[in-house]
Amino acid sequence: MSMLLISLCCDPLSELEFVRPVARILGKCGINHHVKHYLEVTPKDIHSMDKVIICGSALKDEKFLKGEWFRWLENVDRPVLGIGSGFHVIAKAFGCPLINRTRIGIFNVKLVKENRLIDERNFYAYFLTKRVARIMRPLKTLAKTGNLDCIIAHESKSIYGCLFHPEVTKPEIILNFALRI
Repeated sequence: MSMLLISLCCDPLSELEFVRPVARILGKCGINHHVKHYLEVTPKDIHSMDKVIICGSALKDEKFLKGEWFRWLENVDRPVLGIGSGFHVIAKAFGCPLINRTRIGIFNVKLVKENRLIDERNFYAYFLTKRVARIMRPLKTLAKTGNLDCIIAHESKSIYGCLFHPEVTKPEIILNFALRI
């Protein structure tokens, strides 16, 4: 199995916090992965990998939300997981409005729909975001923190998003995406 990890980080130093931990989790399980910055990703990169993870970024990073670079998500035939800012990319790609709302720290998450990313019905997760999304079709909500949607999935494709950062407190979500999806 091979995974493409897409970096949304404007500053390469941010990759130490948002990309490298995901790569470390995959590497410990022997999962091959390749990191590429979102501005350098080509259709060939996506189609040469089995799965794609769009990693998070620093709160100040916003350039990835501009332009149309993420339109490939509409037609992708590979499983995709968006983490943190990657959640925002997926929401935006499918027409969900992004709303300014800061959430930083560890918060309780409750499953509202069974899924293959996580089996626990209640757990704590680390959030670092200044945006949330109003989820609409074709996306659906799998988990919430309070009244905020924090795990989403496409209704007919293997596309998932976690508003929180599973690499911090729930690495099994990343492994379940790699091994179950």
